[in-house]
Amino acid sequence: MPKRVLTLLALCFGFLLAGPASATESRALVFGVLNQQSPLLTAERWNPLLQYLTEVTGIPLQMKMGRTVQETDAMMGRGEFDFAYTNHNFQKEFDGLYRVIARWGGDPIRGVIAVPADSPLQSLKDLEGRRIAYPSEEAFVAYAVPRVALDSGGIRSEAVFAGNQEGALAQLKARQVDAAAVNSRFLAQYAEREGLLYRLLFVSEEFAELPVIVHPRVPRDKAEAIRRALTGMQHDPRAVPLLQKIKSPGFEPAGERDYDNVRRIYRKIGQ
Repeated sequence: MPKRVLTLLALCFGFLLAGPASATESRALVFGVLNQQSPLLTAERWNPLLQYLTEVTGIPLQMKMGRTVQETDAMMGRGEFDFAYTNHNFQKEFDGLYRVIARWGGDPIRGVIAVPADSPLQSLKDLEGRRIAYPSEEAFVAYAVPRVALDSGGIRSEAVFAGNQEGALAQLKARQVDAAAVNSRFLAQYAEREGLLYRLLFVSEEFAELPVIVHPRVPRDKAEAIRRALTGMQHDPRAVPLLQKIKSPGFEPAGERDYDNVRRIYRKIGQ
């Protein structure tokens, strides 16, 4: 196995997955990351980013996530994260536990339903009785949003849960499902990386990119230092190579009201 893969695997299981913390780790603030990708790709993106934030602010940050979306959400609900990157906090069960301080930058995201480019399916109605891959029932733009659209049209289909967005698209590429519901940004990145040719049957309204949130126990000065460091990355020459490497436009200011339409969709499906 290549040395780079072994190193990343060590990062995944040493720093990502939930488990007992050492005395040194306990002094770090825990930064939770939503399970949008495999642990390997998550480590490759977020560990360098958190290392940058630690160097700039002097605040040690340790990344953690559960082995599944459900585990990660449960950790958030128990208050195990000091900071987190997720939009599942807007579900009724978790709403109000954390506060938004910034968001992933760039264009808004949309929920989309994609089919292979040569698929005979041409509209949402054609999905009646078909197999659709979703990351999980907890996903926002990749489950709640398309579900509202399908339910509104009275379209019944078979849900196949793939664990994360990457898994849903892998099933689409392998023709194991008829369609996949995902985040528009992840679809574009996956298609470029994996050579997936696709067509869109559904494109939702715009939603703010995922936020970075903070638990109220974190001292205000530390929360503000992390917020400033995040929103200043795109203007920091030291951060530009990192942002380019992880294909990020940086982070932008954001607040609670930016996610009112996220809450509305979650409530429509009873979450």
